Amino acid sequence: MKSLMSFLLGIVLTVLGAALFLMNIHISNFTFFYRYNGTNVTALLLLAMCIMFVVYVVYPNVVTGGIMGIMFLLFVVSVIMSMKFYITHITALEMVIILATFFGGLGLVIRGLVHSKNELGSGNGT
Repeated sequence: MKSLMSFLLGIVLTVLGAALFLMNIHISNFTFFYRYNGTNVTALLLLAMCIMFVVYVVYPNVVTGGIMGIMFLLFVVSVIMSMKFYITHITALEMVIILATFFGGLGLVIRGLVHSKNELGSGNGT
């Protein structure tokens, strides 16, 4: 029961820390297309995904589905790379609170998971 409470408290603290961190991040200069050495990478990936979709419709198998999934992940990464993230100016106390809630929550989640596995594996019947 103690490990369950530790796990739930850890989830609450982790979500709180992540929310506090994300509230202090600003995105500027968002463009849909990521350029690398003058080449529009996102547009090329979008074109390749359209071609792979046609190939997947004609030959539906695991290989073409996997290639299409990898291309989708690359597309998402290229959109994220086109964003510019800035963290607002915060005090050191605010940063310590954010980091303590996030990483403290992660520690409690891990502790709750490890102790629950130990309690299940003990097998003493009590």
